[in-house]
Amino acid sequence: MIIGNMHTSTVTFGLNALIVGATSSLAQPLCHALAARGFGLILVARDEAELDLMARDLMTRYEVKATKIIADFLDSSFSAEAMVACAGDFSHVVLLAGDMGSADPTNIGNLAFTMHLNYTVPAQVATAAAQKLAERFLAEKKKGYIAIVSSVAGDRGRQSNYAYGAAKAALSTFASGLRNRFCKRGVQVMTVKPGFIDTPMTWGMKSPLIASREAVADSIMTSMLAGKNVVYVPFFWRYIMLIIMHIPERVFKRLSL
Repeated sequence: MIIGNMHTSTVTFGLNALIVGATSSLAQPLCHALAARGFGLILVARDEAELDLMARDLMTRYEVKATKIIADFLDSSFSAEAMVACAGDFSHVVLLAGDMGSADPTNIGNLAFTMHLNYTVPAQVATAAAQKLAERFLAEKKKGYIAIVSSVAGDRGRQSNYAYGAAKAALSTFASGLRNRFCKRGVQVMTVKPGFIDTPMTWGMKSPLIASREAVADSIMTSMLAGKNVVYVPFFWRYIMLIIMHIPERVFKRLSL
Protein backbone atom coordinates (compact mmCIF):
# COMPACT_ATOMS: atom_id res chain seq x y z
CA MET A 1 0.00 0.00 0.00
CA ILE A 2 1.43 3.35 -1.00
CA ILE A 3 1.24 5.95 1.76
CA GLY A 4 3.05 8.91 0.30
CA ASN A 5 5.68 10.53 -1.82
CA MET A 6 7.51 13.54 -0.37
CA HIS A 7 10.76 15.28 0.54
CA THR A 8 11.97 16.52 -2.84
CA SER A 9 14.92 18.86 -3.20
CA THR A 10 15.05 21.69 -5.71
CA VAL A 11 18.00 20.17 -7.59
CA THR A 12 17.03 18.35 -10.80
CA PHE A 13 19.22 15.98 -12.83
CA GLY A 14 18.59 14.14 -16.08
CA LEU A 15 18.96 10.68 -14.56
CA ASN A 16 16.78 9.28 -11.80
CA ALA A 17 17.01 5.84 -10.22
CA LEU A 18 14.09 3.99 -8.64
CA ILE A 19 15.42 1.91 -5.72
CA VAL A 20 12.98 -0.73 -4.47
CA GLY A 21 13.92 -2.02 -1.04
CA ALA A 22 15.87 1.16 -0.35
CA THR A 23 16.45 0.61 3.36
CA SER A 24 18.12 -2.78 2.92
CA SER A 25 21.76 -3.13 3.91
CA LEU A 26 22.90 -3.41 0.29
CA ALA A 27 20.68 -0.60 -1.00
CA GLN A 28 22.17 2.05 1.25
CA PRO A 29 25.75 2.03 -0.14
CA LEU A 30 24.29 1.68 -3.64
CA CYS A 31 22.21 4.83 -3.14
CA HIS A 32 25.30 6.71 -2.00
CA ALA A 33 27.25 5.49 -5.04
CA LEU A 34 24.49 6.57 -7.43
CA ALA A 35 23.97 9.92 -5.69
CA ALA A 36 27.70 10.60 -5.93
CA ARG A 37 27.31 10.24 -9.70
CA GLY A 38 24.51 12.81 -9.74
CA PHE A 39 21.51 10.47 -9.87
CA GLY A 40 18.25 11.64 -8.40
CA LEU A 41 16.79 8.88 -6.23
CA ILE A 42 13.28 7.56 -5.70
CA LEU A 43 13.44 5.46 -2.54
CA VAL A 44 10.86 2.73 -1.93
CA ALA A 45 10.47 0.87 1.37
CA ARG A 46 7.96 0.49 4.20
CA ASP A 47 9.82 2.20 7.06
CA GLU A 48 8.86 5.86 6.68
CA ALA A 49 11.11 7.16 9.46
CA GLU A 50 14.19 5.42 8.10
CA LEU A 51 13.39 6.50 4.55
CA ASP A 52 13.00 10.09 5.69
CA LEU A 53 16.42 10.09 7.36
CA MET A 54 17.98 8.44 4.33
CA ALA A 55 16.44 10.92 1.86
CA ARG A 56 17.52 13.94 3.91
CA ASP A 57 21.06 12.61 4.26
CA LEU A 58 21.41 11.97 0.52
CA MET A 59 20.06 15.41 -0.38
CA THR A 60 22.33 17.14 2.10
CA ARG A 61 25.42 15.13 1.32
CA TYR A 62 25.20 15.05 -2.50
CA GLU A 63 22.74 17.86 -3.36
CA VAL A 64 20.58 15.53 -5.43
CA LYS A 65 16.85 15.06 -5.66
CA ALA A 66 15.58 12.36 -3.29
CA THR A 67 11.91 11.39 -3.02
CA LYS A 68 10.35 8.57 -1.04
CA ILE A 69 7.49 6.16 -1.55
CA ILE A 70 6.20 4.23 1.42
CA ALA A 71 5.09 0.76 0.32
CA ASP A 72 4.31 -2.41 2.24
CA PHE A 73 4.81 -5.35 -0.12
CA LEU A 74 2.90 -7.65 2.24
CA ASP A 75 -0.20 -5.46 2.16
CA SER A 76 -2.91 -7.05 0.00
CA SER A 77 -3.66 -3.65 -1.54
CA PHE A 78 -0.09 -3.15 -2.79
CA SER A 79 -0.03 -2.35 -6.51
CA ALA A 80 3.19 -2.41 -8.54
CA GLU A 81 1.54 -0.37 -11.29
CA ALA A 82 0.44 2.33 -8.84
CA MET A 83 3.87 2.44 -7.24
CA VAL A 84 5.66 2.81 -10.56
CA ALA A 85 3.21 5.51 -11.67
CA CYS A 86 3.77 7.34 -8.38
CA ALA A 87 7.53 7.28 -8.94
CA GLY A 88 7.36 9.77 -11.79
CA ASP A 89 10.25 9.98 -14.25
CA PHE A 90 13.15 7.55 -13.91
CA SER A 91 15.76 6.01 -16.18
CA HIS A 92 17.23 3.29 -13.96
CA VAL A 93 15.64 0.76 -11.61
CA VAL A 94 17.25 -1.46 -8.96
CA LEU A 95 15.13 -4.15 -7.33
CA LEU A 96 16.58 -5.21 -3.97
CA ALA A 97 13.49 -6.25 -2.04
CA GLY A 98 13.75 -9.73 -0.54
CA ASP A 99 13.94 -11.83 2.59
CA MET A 100 15.58 -15.14 3.48
CA GLY A 101 12.48 -16.22 5.35
CA SER A 102 12.48 -18.97 7.94
CA ALA A 103 15.51 -21.21 8.30
CA ASP A 104 13.17 -24.11 9.06
CA PRO A 105 12.55 -25.99 5.77
CA THR A 106 9.48 -27.70 7.27
CA ASN A 107 7.71 -24.36 7.79
CA ILE A 108 5.02 -24.65 5.11
CA GLY A 109 3.73 -21.11 5.65
CA ASN A 110 7.19 -19.77 4.95
CA LEU A 111 7.05 -20.96 1.34
CA ALA A 112 4.41 -18.46 0.25
CA PHE A 113 6.10 -15.62 2.17
CA THR A 114 9.50 -16.37 0.65
CA MET A 115 8.15 -16.66 -2.89
CA HIS A 116 6.09 -13.48 -2.54
CA LEU A 117 8.94 -11.23 -1.39
CA ASN A 118 11.73 -12.76 -3.47
CA TYR A 119 9.88 -13.43 -6.71
CA THR A 120 6.30 -12.18 -7.00
CA VAL A 121 6.82 -8.58 -5.88
CA PRO A 122 10.12 -7.99 -7.80
CA ALA A 123 8.58 -9.56 -10.91
CA GLN A 124 5.50 -7.34 -10.70
CA VAL A 125 7.54 -4.18 -10.20
CA ALA A 126 10.00 -5.10 -12.95
CA THR A 127 7.13 -5.68 -15.38
CA ALA A 128 5.49 -2.34 -14.61
CA ALA A 129 8.84 -0.52 -14.76
CA ALA A 130 9.86 -2.16 -18.05
CA GLN A 131 6.59 -1.15 -19.68
CA LYS A 132 7.01 2.43 -18.51
CA LEU A 133 10.63 2.59 -19.69
CA ALA A 134 9.66 1.10 -23.06
CA GLU A 135 7.04 3.84 -23.50
CA ARG A 136 9.66 6.43 -22.56
CA PHE A 137 12.04 4.97 -25.17
CA LEU A 138 9.33 5.02 -27.83
CA ALA A 139 8.55 8.68 -27.11
CA GLU A 140 12.01 10.06 -26.36
CA LYS A 141 14.50 7.43 -27.64
CA LYS A 142 16.08 7.29 -24.18
CA LYS A 143 17.12 3.83 -22.99
CA GLY A 144 16.14 2.47 -19.61
CA TYR A 145 17.98 0.10 -17.29
CA ILE A 146 16.68 -2.41 -14.75
CA ALA A 147 18.90 -4.32 -12.32
CA ILE A 148 17.15 -7.29 -10.71
CA VAL A 149 19.02 -8.61 -7.70
CA SER A 150 18.68 -12.38 -7.58
CA SER A 151 21.20 -14.68 -5.86
CA VAL A 152 23.69 -17.48 -6.49
CA ALA A 153 21.33 -19.51 -4.28
CA GLY A 154 19.06 -19.81 -7.32
CA ASP A 155 21.65 -21.66 -9.41
CA ARG A 156 21.14 -24.97 -7.61
CA GLY A 157 18.89 -26.09 -4.79
CA ARG A 158 20.73 -26.78 -1.54
CA GLN A 159 19.28 -28.26 1.63
CA SER A 160 20.17 -25.20 3.69
CA ASN A 161 18.05 -22.68 1.75
CA TYR A 162 16.12 -24.32 -1.07
CA ALA A 163 12.93 -22.30 -0.48
CA TYR A 164 14.83 -19.04 -0.87
CA GLY A 165 16.89 -20.53 -3.70
CA ALA A 166 13.77 -21.64 -5.57
CA ALA A 167 12.33 -18.11 -5.37
CA LYS A 168 15.58 -16.63 -6.66
CA ALA A 169 15.77 -19.24 -9.44
CA ALA A 170 12.30 -18.16 -10.54
CA LEU A 171 13.39 -14.52 -10.42
CA SER A 172 16.51 -15.21 -12.52
CA THR A 173 14.41 -17.04 -15.14
CA PHE A 174 11.90 -14.20 -15.13
CA ALA A 175 14.70 -11.63 -15.59
CA SER A 176 16.03 -13.61 -18.55
CA GLY A 177 12.64 -13.57 -20.24
CA LEU A 178 12.07 -9.89 -19.48
CA ARG A 179 15.49 -9.08 -20.92
CA ASN A 180 14.68 -11.02 -24.09
CA ARG A 181 11.29 -9.37 -24.47
CA PHE A 182 12.31 -5.76 -23.90
CA CYS A 183 15.83 -5.59 -25.39
CA LYS A 184 14.45 -4.30 -28.71
CA ARG A 185 12.23 -1.81 -26.90
CA GLY A 186 15.06 0.19 -25.34
CA VAL A 187 15.15 -1.52 -21.93
CA GLN A 188 18.29 -3.26 -20.68
CA VAL A 189 17.58 -5.82 -17.95
CA MET A 190 20.49 -7.05 -15.83
CA THR A 191 20.40 -10.06 -13.51
CA VAL A 192 22.62 -9.66 -10.45
CA LYS A 193 23.70 -12.81 -8.61
CA PRO A 194 25.45 -11.93 -5.36
CA GLY A 195 27.18 -14.46 -3.18
CA PHE A 196 27.73 -13.91 0.55
CA ILE A 197 27.55 -10.21 1.49
CA ASP A 198 28.26 -8.55 4.82
CA THR A 199 24.59 -7.96 5.72
CA PRO A 200 22.25 -9.12 8.50
CA MET A 201 21.62 -12.27 6.42
CA THR A 202 25.22 -13.38 7.00
CA TRP A 203 25.74 -12.21 10.56
CA GLY A 204 27.56 -14.89 12.50
CA MET A 205 29.05 -16.51 9.41
CA LYS A 206 32.82 -16.75 9.16
CA SER A 207 34.00 -17.09 5.59
CA PRO A 208 36.66 -15.46 3.38
CA LEU A 209 34.01 -15.38 0.64
CA ILE A 210 31.92 -12.70 2.37
CA ALA A 211 32.17 -9.44 0.40
CA SER A 212 31.64 -5.92 1.69
CA ARG A 213 28.36 -4.18 0.90
CA GLU A 214 30.24 -1.24 -0.60
CA ALA A 215 32.17 -3.42 -3.06
CA VAL A 216 29.02 -5.24 -4.16
CA ALA A 217 27.07 -1.99 -4.51
CA ASP A 218 29.80 -0.46 -6.64
CA SER A 219 29.87 -3.56 -8.86
CA ILE A 220 26.10 -3.42 -9.35
CA MET A 221 26.21 0.27 -10.25
CA THR A 222 29.11 0.03 -12.72
CA SER A 223 27.70 -3.12 -14.34
CA MET A 224 24.27 -1.55 -14.77
CA LEU A 225 25.73 1.60 -16.30
CA ALA A 226 27.77 -0.60 -18.64
CA GLY A 227 24.62 -2.39 -19.81
CA LYS A 228 25.64 -5.92 -18.78
CA ASN A 229 23.23 -8.85 -18.85
CA VAL A 230 24.17 -11.25 -16.04
CA VAL A 231 26.64 -10.37 -13.30
CA TYR A 232 27.98 -12.47 -10.44
CA VAL A 233 29.25 -10.37 -7.53
CA PRO A 234 31.96 -10.78 -6.55
CA PHE A 235 32.99 -12.17 -9.95
CA PHE A 236 34.49 -15.41 -8.60
CA TRP A 237 31.03 -16.72 -7.70
CA ARG A 238 30.49 -17.44 -11.41
CA TYR A 239 33.20 -20.10 -11.21
CA ILE A 240 32.18 -21.42 -7.81
CA MET A 241 28.62 -21.94 -9.01
CA LEU A 242 29.81 -23.43 -12.29
CA ILE A 243 31.56 -26.13 -10.27
CA ILE A 244 28.57 -26.66 -7.96
CA MET A 245 26.14 -26.92 -10.88
CA HIS A 246 28.27 -29.65 -12.51
CA ILE A 247 28.53 -31.91 -9.47
CA PRO A 248 26.65 -35.12 -10.39
CA GLU A 249 23.31 -35.42 -8.60
CA ARG A 250 24.22 -38.77 -7.04
CA VAL A 251 27.16 -37.02 -5.36
CA PHE A 252 25.48 -33.68 -4.71
CA LYS A 253 22.57 -35.12 -2.73
CA ARG A 254 25.02 -36.54 -0.20
CA LEU A 255 26.73 -33.23 0.41
CA SER A 256 25.83 -30.94 3.32
CA LEU A 257 25.57 -27.61 1.53
